[in-house]
Amino acid sequence: MSKPQGNPFWQWSLDIYERTGVKNRLIYLQDDFGFDVNITLWCCWRACDGETLSEDAVRSAEKACGQWVDGVIEYLREARINARNGPPALYQQIKEAELAAEHHEQDILYGLSAGFLAKIEREEAMSLAKSNLSLYASLIDAPRRAGYSSTLLRDLIDHIFVSGDAGPAGKADRNTA
Repeated sequence: MSKPQGNPFWQWSLDIYERTGVKNRLIYLQDDFGFDVNITLWCCWRACDGETLSEDAVRSAEKACGQWVDGVIEYLREARINARNGPPALYQQIKEAELAAEHHEQDILYGLSAGFLAKIEREEAMSLAKSNLSLYASLIDAPRRAGYSSTLLRDLIDHIFVSGDAGPAGKADRNTA
C-alpha cells in the first residue's frame, strides 16, 4: 500500500492526542482492555464525518493493521519501555521509530476511510463515535474484561469532543488535503 500524501487523519490524531486527558484514557484502554489507540482514534475520526462504521469496516481495519501492529509496533513499544533507563539517545531513537510506525498504521487506516461524507454537529458526531467505539469494543471482547464499562468510552468521547469547541480539531481543514 502506498503512503497517502498529506494524511489529515494523522494531524487530527496528533491534535486530539494532546487534549487534556485524552492520552491517559487512550493508553488505559490500550493497556487494560486491548484497544488499539489508532483504531480507537479512527473510529472517532470517521464519526466526525458522519460515518457509522460497520462490523466489516472495523474488522477490515483490524486485519489491515494487525500484522504491522503485532510485528512492528508492539516490539518497538516493548523496546521503548525496556530502554527507559538506558542511554537517553537510544531511548529517543526507539521512541521516534515507534512514532513513525504508528504513523504508518494511520496511513493504512486513512486508506480505508470513505472520505468526507457530511458536515455534522458535535452531538451527532459524539453519538456516532459512541456507536463506532462500542462496536469496536465488542469485537475485541473488551466488555468481558474485569473493570470495563461503557462509561470509559463516554469519558474518552467527552475529552475528544470538547464542549464549546468548533468540533474535533482540524475537521474542516483535513478534508481539503
